[in-house]
Amino acid sequence: MDFHVSDGGYSGALDVEFFGGVLDGIRDSIKIIDRSYTLVYANKAGLEAIGKPLDQVVGKGQKCFEEFYNSERQCSFCIIEQVLKSGLPAFHTFRETDDRQRTKVKEISAFPLTDNNGHVEFIVEIVRDVTGLKNEISAAEEFSEIISRDKAMKPVFELMESVAPTDSTVLIYGETGSGKELVARAIHRVSRRSTKKFVAVNCGALSDTLLETELFGHEKGAFTGADKRRIGRFELAHGGVLFLDEIGDISPAMQVKILRALQEGEVTRVGGMETIKVDVRIICATNVDLLEAVRDGRFREDLYYRVNVVPITIPSLHERREDIEPLAVHYLEKFARDIGKNFTGFSAQVMETMKHYRWPGNVRELRNLVERAVILNKGPIVMRIDIHDLHSEGSAPGQVAEEGTLKEAAELAEKKYLIEAIRANKGNIGQTAQQAGVNMRTINRKMIQFAIKKEDYK
Repeated sequence: MDFHVSDGGYSGALDVEFFGGVLDGIRDSIKIIDRSYTLVYANKAGLEAIGKPLDQVVGKGQKCFEEFYNSERQCSFCIIEQVLKSGLPAFHTFRETDDRQRTKVKEISAFPLTDNNGHVEFIVEIVRDVTGLKNEISAAEEFSEIISRDKAMKPVFELMESVAPTDSTVLIYGETGSGKELVARAIHRVSRRSTKKFVAVNCGALSDTLLETELFGHEKGAFTGADKRRIGRFELAHGGVLFLDEIGDISPAMQVKILRALQEGEVTRVGGMETIKVDVRIICATNVDLLEAVRDGRFREDLYYRVNVVPITIPSLHERREDIEPLAVHYLEKFARDIGKNFTGFSAQVMETMKHYRWPGNVRELRNLVERAVILNKGPIVMRIDIHDLHSEGSAPGQVAEEGTLKEAAELAEKKYLIEAIRANKGNIGQTAQQAGVNMRTINRKMIQFAIKKEDYK
């Protein structure tokens, strides 16, 4: 069989046996895979990695993911699929843990092999262990789990790369659903504390009493119902990272207690007398303008300067339009795989609608809508996505589509009212029900009907 290497590579015919003889002399794991993910060839290094001879791996319909990839993390970003779709070479870096719990850093690259008509028929995949070659990995590689190709994210990646190796406090600004925790976890994953815990607390979701015990823990008998000692999140994160999400929503009283813990590096459990030293790196996130909150007296100035050491601002999805399509495709593949459906993409009309939508709920809203589309569409193409132009640019308030039935128009208006009410009440269902003049059970039922999640509108 003859192959041609595309994109500027070798353009002549290649004999498979000769090609295989050359590849056996290379120390990297190399495989040739066809369009159905079936192994066509594996070199000596690849076979040594799985401990099987060639005749047990090739020629019997074995798939690449069955023989070589036991790592869900590696398969979650299928580089073969990416090359089949684009026809262009693709590259990825990932980490995996071996049987001895040692972390390995690996580079994976894939190149298309085309027939005489330029169609991709096979893919050459190369996996190289670079653990001993790299102490520091570039931001583009290490942060590859954050899907982005928009230039608006470049300053974010540059700041992440600079701050990751340090213990400096990071303050991540971004709208709800923009991926603040994802950025925080990415920073932790490449930091010197990566082998320790990443402990997250949603400060805005808890009352003062609950937040205090969540952060600092409590002793047995500290209050009614405290039947045993509980370790707080500061202690749990010792040696690692404590992620304080929505820090702009905490009360002035809790701000004082958090400030003391940050300044002194120690905590005291509720109802206890013992002072406990803690070594944690703090990463905070908020969708509130903290400087404005300081001016308004809603946020302590000393705490602001304590947490605002390295600020990182994540652009909204509205400002990253180049990321809409790759994010949508990523979630389509994920949910299709999870649900067990076959999808190959979006119709041109659906993709155009998504690209012009304002995405007030950012990446989280996109994720939820794609999940719903996978459930409601039969495939293989998503022909409809439940956006309804509620917030799209140029649409007047209360505007509904001219097409569709009266029932659909009524549901559209009902959904818009519910979204605006939940947003106005910052996700509080009780207050939303009171405003709407119905009980909470009705609000919850409608939220399920319209696939609305209160977390998107806090």
